[in-house]
Amino acid sequence: MDWLKDRVIKRGFRPPLVFNAQLRLNSERDASRGVFVDVPRREVRIRRWGGGTIVLPLSEEDVKWIEQRVGEGAALAFAMAWVGRSRRSRTVALYVALAFRREVTQMMPKRLLVVDFNALHNGVVWAAVEEKRILQRGVLRPHIYKIIRLQREISQLDSLCAKKGNPRTCRQARATKSRLWRLLRSWEDEAAKKIVQLALRYKAAIVADVPLDESMRELKEGRYSAEKKAFLNFGCLRRRIRELAEWHGVAYREERLYSTICPVCGAKMKEVPDRRVKCQCGFKAHRDEVPALWTVKRYKELLPSFSTWLLAAARSI
Repeated sequence: MDWLKDRVIKRGFRPPLVFNAQLRLNSERDASRGVFVDVPRREVRIRRWGGGTIVLPLSEEDVKWIEQRVGEGAALAFAMAWVGRSRRSRTVALYVALAFRREVTQMMPKRLLVVDFNALHNGVVWAAVEEKRILQRGVLRPHIYKIIRLQREISQLDSLCAKKGNPRTCRQARATKSRLWRLLRSWEDEAAKKIVQLALRYKAAIVADVPLDESMRELKEGRYSAEKKAFLNFGCLRRRIRELAEWHGVAYREERLYSTICPVCGAKMKEVPDRRVKCQCGFKAHRDEVPALWTVKRYKELLPSFSTWLLAAARSI
């Protein structure tokens, strides 16, 4: 099965043009394709239809990313180019994304890795589960205090920018938003990598417990402060986990697993202090542990469904 993975050399937002592309790692001959990625020279060359060439530099980070994809057995499939504005300076620039493709053999899961998306200041909780027991669990958290500090800075700078219209203050607001965006993106990348590595280690399919849209809307419109509402946006993290799982041949699905419904008797539980829940039947637990317990309870239902889906996919390739 083919999976694509792309790398944006510079970022933008306009609809891209798609080019056939060639990657040079050593001394390969130039095949005169639309985009030529020359790793030894650390540059990307884009051939213009009317003649001439546009050259963009490759950073060390870009080169490392390309070499990692090649090391994973991927090949450059195509390139995309478009014009957009930078997040930091708002200047117009040319942007290029490289898309790599590789053949993936889907891993047949032997266990389940349940991932519970809370508001992110409570962390992303994961648990490795096999029949009748939880093997291990953990929590991944972003840089909470740094994010809150940046959010407060952004709020103050936005207010000053709106009141006084000082160009310097407005630039500072944009720069701080860019720092926050990069911080969140970096953490999302690391968290997604950690979760997929855990899935590979345990030979597990990923079951992502995602809150209902109504629940998230109530939280966003409710008691959360402006600073903490940044922790409610984990859609990008979900996409990163799904894409990375697909790239490594790890089965992924989203399933509703309850944190306030008792896994013993099925009754609605009461919330008590310190994020704990208790049921009339006597069951008590931290609410972050409950989705994993539901996975244990539904293990025989969830794991065979992955195996059936993977076998059907393999027959269709």
